[in-house]
Amino acid sequence: MKTIFVDTNIILDVLLQNAGLWQGSLKIFKLAELRHIKVYVSASSMTDIFYVASKKLSASIARDAIGNLLNLFEIVEVGADDLYGALSVPISDYEDALQAWCARKVGADILVTRDVDGFASIDIPVFEPDNFEV
Repeated sequence: MKTIFVDTNIILDVLLQNAGLWQGSLKIFKLAELRHIKVYVSASSMTDIFYVASKKLSASIARDAIGNLLNLFEIVEVGADDLYGALSVPISDYEDALQAWCARKVGADILVTRDVDGFASIDIPVFEPDNFEV
């Protein structure tokens, strides 16, 4: 079974039904639900997802969404060692560096994001949701 790490933007695509983007990202949710892939998301992404979803939708919907995500995906804990470790990742955007660090931490086979160029310097294959195969 492939291990996939998803960036925050993939989950937001689905929750917010971002035009032209969410269908490709939904594929990851469906594969995870069928247990064809194991999907990881960082704990720090969950707070970002809640914040954005509560502003764009409502706090109640965001809270329900977080509960569903916690049941569907594996959560990568983020501690001080990870925050320090992310500083060593050769990515200028610290949030992306932390995502890459977390993907490495769980031994992800691939990282799925809408920001492929932002992760160009890491040693894990990076794909957009429409371009990866199980």
